[in-house]
Amino acid sequence: EYDGSKYYGWQRQNEVRSVQEKLEKALSQVANEPITVFCAGRTDAGVHGTGQVVHFETTAQRKDAAWTLGVNANLPGDIAVRWVKA
Repeated sequence: EYDGSKYYGWQRQNEVRSVQEKLEKALSQVANEPITVFCAGRTDAGVHGTGQVVHFETTAQRKDAAWTLGVNANLPGDIAVRWVKA
């Protein structure tokens, strides 16, 4: 979930902050490899999101709790991952 007040929407864009960019960066740090996320929906600038489900693929193997804790440790305070299903 996220507070979109400081973002230019969900989708990654050049030279502006997006939720997708922050999430991919945090996931990449935990996975130790570049991660791209896929999402069924997106939000516009300034819009908040809750319950949004994303998908990503990786060769990294982590326990679900390790993904959740690790990603949240690398995200800004206005974005949070609530659960992971590996």
